[in-house]
Amino acid sequence: VLSNTLIISALKLAFGFPAPIILALMINEVRNTLFKRTVQTISYMPHFLSMVIVAGLVMSVLTTEGGLVNQVVVYAGGEPHAYLTDPAFFRWILVGTTVWQTVGWGTILYLAAMANIDPQLYEAAVIDGANRWQQMRTITLPSISFVIILLLIFQIGNLLNAGFEQILLL
Repeated sequence: VLSNTLIISALKLAFGFPAPIILALMINEVRNTLFKRTVQTISYMPHFLSMVIVAGLVMSVLTTEGGLVNQVVVYAGGEPHAYLTDPAFFRWILVGTTVWQTVGWGTILYLAAMANIDPQLYEAAVIDGANRWQQMRTITLPSISFVIILLLIFQIGNLLNAGFEQILLL
């Protein structure tokens, strides 16, 4: 049980921690305000859903009788598969649902940290000839590193919490 908990928690940390950083960096680079706010709202909405609702959605998508994934598999000529009872898929389903449900909240935190970056730093980088990637790597990431480290410490503190409610519901 302990090794399974550590494996699930390590997978959630490995995939769930960088996901909001990457999404926040991508949203920060978008110049179309309407698109930026739409993506931000859509990514944040699953945070308000109860784990019971998320588990119900996942179960309805992955069920062997009429689930969306199995319908696609059957349409492609394959056989339906019970993903939720297969140990090879179950951990990844847990990780995927956790990332989907929590990525929006983390993105909000990182975007708030990015809002505090002095725009003159970016202007100076443009004058020096830095492209968008170089600006992100040399200005944005170092400027939000304190938030990244703080949230990493918080997530490491929950390393032995694999999410029993989520596992039980799925």
